[in-house]
Amino acid sequence: MAETPQNKKPKKVRLRNISLKKLNRRYDFLMSHDENGRPILNFKLNLLNLVLVIIGISLLLIIITTFIIAFTPLREYIPGYTDTNLNREVYLLNLRADSLSREMQKKDIYFENLKKIVEGYDFTADSALASMSIYEPLPKEVLDTITLKKSEQDSILRLEYEAQNQYNLFGPDYLPPTKPSSLVKNFFVPLNGTVIKAFNVDEGHFGIDIISDGDQIINATLDGTVVFSTWSINNGYCIGIQHADSYFSVYKHNATLLKKEGDYVRAGEAIAILGRSGDKQETEHLHFELWRNGVAINPADYMTINQPDEK
Repeated sequence: MAETPQNKKPKKVRLRNISLKKLNRRYDFLMSHDENGRPILNFKLNLLNLVLVIIGISLLLIIITTFIIAFTPLREYIPGYTDTNLNREVYLLNLRADSLSREMQKKDIYFENLKKIVEGYDFTADSALASMSIYEPLPKEVLDTITLKKSEQDSILRLEYEAQNQYNLFGPDYLPPTKPSSLVKNFFVPLNGTVIKAFNVDEGHFGIDIISDGDQIINATLDGTVVFSTWSINNGYCIGIQHADSYFSVYKHNATLLKKEGDYVRAGEAIAILGRSGDKQETEHLHFELWRNGVAINPADYMTINQPDEK
């Protein structure tokens, strides 16, 4: 009995039955429209090309995945991968923690020894008191043995300080201003000109105003260090210099400043240009103040400046 086509069993495809001729056999792939039958996509492909395309796409995906894992931060989201800088940061944190631990131990030893000094312990007896905690109250037998020792120099210094401030009504920090009996020769006149407004503490004018021709140079009155060099609405361009012997000079209403904070200047050295910044007066002038020990003093008592003619 002959087998009908329906009774035929499909043949199994084996690798040995696939020959090079079959791999090179071309197949037409056609994609057409369902309604009018027009072809949309049509290309020819054989099995060998299909295998090569699949292998190429697989290799490309492997390369892209390897690149992402090796050179991008996305690898941190893959289980088993961590940040490459994490180990270094942990190592540095361990070093800092170890250094802080050592410093804390040194501080503890320092404060323990300092407390022993204050409480009058003899360091030769440290071994006997080693078991005693510095945070616990001292027993009475130890407190009875503590003696405070004063040196001879300390006693003399205390007596001198008490004698100096015994009748001081203003407190130990008050130092009255000193007024020289004659003009001090080592003060440099900051500006050669004429005084238009004199020193008057009662009116709140703690310096003198000097006028001169325009574009004149303002000079430092003594050697010193510039403490501030700034601008404000009321004082304009202002510069202050700290001198030796507790003298302090201030120069206000300048057109521009030639020195900055921290600069060391010599007496007579140019520090600013004459102007009228920060003042409502139309006349260019210098407001010059001289202080000593925190108290304003009259600059005219320390240097020769032309005074206005008295009528």
